[in-house]
Formats: sequence, C-alpha cells, structure tokens
Amino acid sequence: MSPRALLVLLIAGCAAPADAPRPAARPPVAIEAENPEWSRLAEEAAKGRTVAEQQRQAESEQRYQLALAWFKRGDFDKAKSEAQSAIQAWPDHLAARKLLDDVNEIIVGGPTRVAGIGEQELRVARVTAGQARLEIENHLLHGRRFLDAGLYSAALREFENAEFKIRNLPYDLPSMNEVLPGLRDLKGRAKSMLRE
Repeated sequence: MSPRALLVLLIAGCAAPADAPRPAARPPVAIEAENPEWSRLAEEAAKGRTVAEQQRQAESEQRYQLALAWFKRGDFDKAKSEAQSAIQAWPDHLAARKLLDDVNEIIVGGPTRVAGIGEQELRVARVTAGQARLEIENHLLHGRRFLDAGLYSAALREFENAEFKIRNLPYDLPSMNEVLPGLRDLKGRAKSMLRE
C-alpha cells in the first residue's frame, strides 16, 4: 500500500483490515474457595486491586503458608526467610508480620521490640482484674459452703467480703456486677438464719 493510500484511509477513519490480529480477551479470574463465604470474602478482597496486586497478594499468602508450615516443623530460619518473602511480596500481610515477630522472638530468645507506653499498664490491669475476679469467686464459693454447712456467721463474712471487693474494684467488671443481686440474696439468707 502506498503512503498516500494509508493517509486516505486514516483520514477517512477506516479501521484496520479484518485479517489483522486482535488482542485476545482475558478470561475472567476464577476464584476457588472452600465454601461460598470464603468465595465472597475473596471477591471483596480482589475488588479495586489490579491483577498485578492480586498476584503479589496471592504470592504473599503462599509464602506465608509455607512459613507457617516451617514454623510448625520447628525450622525457624526457613520460616523467617519465607515470612520475610511474604512481607516483601505484600507489605500489608499482617499475619506474616506477626509470624515474623514470633520467629524473631524465638530466635533471639525474648521480645524483639520495646513494649508500648501503655502495654505494661494494660497487662497489670488485666492481671489485677483476673486476680480480683478469682478472689470474689473464692469468697462466693466459701460462703456457699459455709451456708450449706450451717456456719452462717462465716458465710455472711465471706459474702460481705465478696460484695466489698465488687464495689471497690478500680474499674467496672460487668460480669462481677451481674453477681451482686444473687450475692445479696445469699447474704440475706445468711442473716435470716443467724436471727433464727
């Protein structure tokens, strides 16, 4: 074809010849999942991501699963390597980051990061709450035993100690506040038996 004929075709807005190869249409991405709920979650996760991002994310997940398998076998060096590869493939893979932290703690022999500002106070508060709950439950248990044994003054003392501890908790424990009505009933029974 002459250059002049090409120019005429371009100006006329003609399309390429019918025998010209056309790009192949990409087949839709098939999502394979073990159940419909996982399939829906995978489709939601894939929305708004390019194919390259989805491939990096899938590669990251494969590396993470491999790292997890090495971790379960006790080969921490290989687990660390695979977890690092998973994070490099997809930096937002939180489970891979957590696994890498766990592996590093095992390899180093202790925590690999400095605790945050409020983490120590939060741990102390959790331990204190657990200890208070155990003490209250212990008072209730002993109080019920004393009540069943006919030792009403000892039962009343245990119930009063439990009520005092519930009322003077430094923070609100809803599970302990729900115990108060039953505790008052037990305390009333112990008092009425003492009067008789």
